Amino acid sequence: MKKTVLFLIASIFCFNQGFSQTNQNLNDSYSITSASFFNYGTSGYEIDGFIEFQMKNMFFIESSISFEIGDRLNLTFQDDQTISFSSSIGSMKIIAKDLYAVGGFSNYTEIKNDNLNELFIGLISKSLTGILYVGIQGSLAPNFLGIADINSLFESNIPIDISIMLTYTSSSNEEKVNKGNTNEKGFDTFLRFSKEYESGLSIGYNFSQERYETPKLFTYQKPGGQTYQINRSISEIGLFHTFHVGYTF
Repeated sequence: MKKTVLFLIASIFCFNQGFSQTNQNLNDSYSITSASFFNYGTSGYEIDGFIEFQMKNMFFIESSISFEIGDRLNLTFQDDQTISFSSSIGSMKIIAKDLYAVGGFSNYTEIKNDNLNELFIGLISKSLTGILYVGIQGSLAPNFLGIADINSLFESNIPIDISIMLTYTSSSNEEKVNKGNTNEKGFDTFLRFSKEYESGLSIGYNFSQERYETPKLFTYQKPGGQTYQINRSISEIGLFHTFHVGYTF
């Protein structure tokens, strides 16, 4: 079972960090933030992490890695597991109080699978974030990500961080061989609860409705009556639960 929205989630790490506390101030001109997380839920085990370099003029470089392990905690890479990398480079500019414009380039790569290059542009505020991604390989294949900070709706502080994320994705590649359902366009929704401590420890829970790929056996009949079967990947929609524990450096 492979979720199809991972590249959008990975590429938003740097934007969220821009509005959180800086965890490692090296001097007045730049900062470095990094974190690692261990996740377990409906899709099994997953380990991920990121590192971000940000300059005082709001120029940033961000990279993340994710290892989708599956139901069995086996750290030896197998064919049914997924390792992906995401990198972004860009800049943010203040256009009003608590309102930023952001733009840049992002790359998402899966080992033995997809490679996606996009340009992105968007707006970030204290309560809302909206990012539009446009492919630069073949079709434009626009993708969109929106985040609503629920905490900003309350005047008093609440002990946990709550946010809602909505994504729209579409494949930037031509129709792939051995796919029974090549319509990858659609929405995914995420509800996230998290708690970060001054020590750097982070715990949280994520509930989502997402599209994912799963194999299905198709049976075909040739002229003359001979039948044969082929395994193809199809797109389905499911509900996912994920718990995480991590540490921010």
